[in-house]
Amino acid sequence: MSVDNKIRVRIFGSYYNIQGEAPPEYILTLAEFVNDKMDEVSAGLPGASAAQVAILAALNIADEYYQIRDSKTNVSDAIEKRARALISMLDEGLIGDVLNAAETPRR
Repeated sequence: MSVDNKIRVRIFGSYYNIQGEAPPEYILTLAEFVNDKMDEVSAGLPGASAAQVAILAALNIADEYYQIRDSKTNVSDAIEKRARALISMLDEGLIGDVLNAAETPRR
């Protein structure tokens, strides 16, 4: 059973009643993040309207998201490539030979 949480947040000078399943603290954190982005954009564009600031802030947030997503994809691809190489080495018996050699006591 889902529980809807309600919280009142302030973003760029306006108040919004937000309702969702996430904990109120999380919703507040998101609202503060959006507010900070809008303040950041507004500081660079003093004559911009609230709508322009919101759109540019959304684009900045989308850019950050895509960069993180692409970075995660690249890391996942690298891990998968290394795992395939290790599996291939296991299939060929190379790793077993290396492990056996490491376990053999020296005289």
